[in-house]
Amino acid sequence: MVHADTPLSVTFLSTQLTLLGTPPESNIGHAGRPTSTVFQFFDGCTRPHRASVTGTTIGAGMDMTTSLPLRIVRVVSVPVFLVMMAAPTWAQETTGFAKNGGYVGMSGILDFSFGGDTFDGESIYKKVNGEEILILPKFDGAHHALRAVFGWRTGIGAFEVSYDRSKHQGTFMEFPGEATFHAVNFDERIFLLRERRIQPHVLLGGSIPWMTIQDGSYLDPEVGDGSFRGYGINTEAGVTVFPHPRFGISTGYRYRIMWFDTASGVTHTTYQLRPRFHETTGSVVITGTFTF
Repeated sequence: MVHADTPLSVTFLSTQLTLLGTPPESNIGHAGRPTSTVFQFFDGCTRPHRASVTGTTIGAGMDMTTSLPLRIVRVVSVPVFLVMMAAPTWAQETTGFAKNGGYVGMSGILDFSFGGDTFDGESIYKKVNGEEILILPKFDGAHHALRAVFGWRTGIGAFEVSYDRSKHQGTFMEFPGEATFHAVNFDERIFLLRERRIQPHVLLGGSIPWMTIQDGSYLDPEVGDGSFRGYGINTEAGVTVFPHPRFGISTGYRYRIMWFDTASGVTHTTYQLRPRFHETTGSVVITGTFTF
């Protein structure tokens, strides 16, 4: 991020943007001036500095119906490749302490938090030759979260699809706010020492994260939610215990790095971010599974 003369760190959005679709008039906003704390901040702080900010341009927009399938292919390709490479071995693994087949589970994510690499509470994105702004708040502390897990085990490993959702309180220039984080994950879990009840495991996969920031976008006189979307890589190392072939309990440390490359704000326009920004998360995960 490039710092201007003011305390704000500003990165610009390109004027060459792709509109996803013209929203109905009822979705644009209400007439008048909102009274939220975010609006008061923008109205009283950012307006005097609009003429003096400089920064790095961000590239042309991308239609979401095109970018989402590409993002899914990019994220899923790594675990699918591991599945294909390991398939001959899996076919031979039909016995042991863990039953093969489909399973469901739930994960508890302990002390989930962001690294604060870019969500620093001081930076904004601003459209080039325009006035639309999206903020990057700093999130407070760590939170516990839940993850729903669906998977299929065949011997040496298991392919999993899971969904995360967590609420986060944060501040931007000391103004409070709230954000909701989501992620869909596609992971390959490899089990070691499969002849034993206690099996170490490693995990590698991808994720599709998105973050919605309440009142995180501003375009005079409107305030609306801001959203950042991207892709990520998941890693985990831990151990799984099978007290019964159908039941598994695992614990491990998961580290995720995410790159956010698109955003939208109060105008519902999708922007492609150049340069993109990244964030990291790391937390202890405890998972229980039941195999059908």
